[in-house]
Amino acid sequence: MAFRHLNELPLGNKIFRIELVSDDDATVTLTVTGWQEDSPEALLASGALTLPLTEIPPLRIALNRALRALALVADVAEPIPDRDVLRELFPGHGAPWVPQHEEDLTHRFHAGETIARIAARFGRTPDSVRTKLRELGHDPRRPEYCPPDGCLSWSRYASPALVGAVEEAERG
Repeated sequence: MAFRHLNELPLGNKIFRIELVSDDDATVTLTVTGWQEDSPEALLASGALTLPLTEIPPLRIALNRALRALALVADVAEPIPDRDVLRELFPGHGAPWVPQHEEDLTHRFHAGETIARIAARFGRTPDSVRTKLRELGHDPRRPEYCPPDGCLSWSRYASPALVGAVEEAERG
């Protein structure tokens, strides 16, 4: 079973890309790169590790322990807890969208940012970002689509057909 999983995590002005690739059922390659947003050519982190697929669980535990120990020794952050992973990865999970975030979401979407990067910016899952884009009248699969009168031109509670009918009645 071949697979490729890519995750980009913006943290402040730094972006970390973690990619998992497997061309067979036996091995997986983990690649990590990191850079600052304003200078993507200068890498902060770079590396690749190929290991048997069966060694992923022990590697996860080892990396988690090593990063926790490093955080304690270097006094750079609090240890990463092992529970509440969804809340840890997506701090905005379940929080209501506010109008300012909706506008920022559509701006980033039409500026060409990926769904994964937008989701990370808002601390939400990619599926929740896609759902919100659909609610706002955008097609997440086609960023070039925009309602005829501009983004967020129609209220999500009013049907464009009804609004058009009222305009025709006022003219006639």
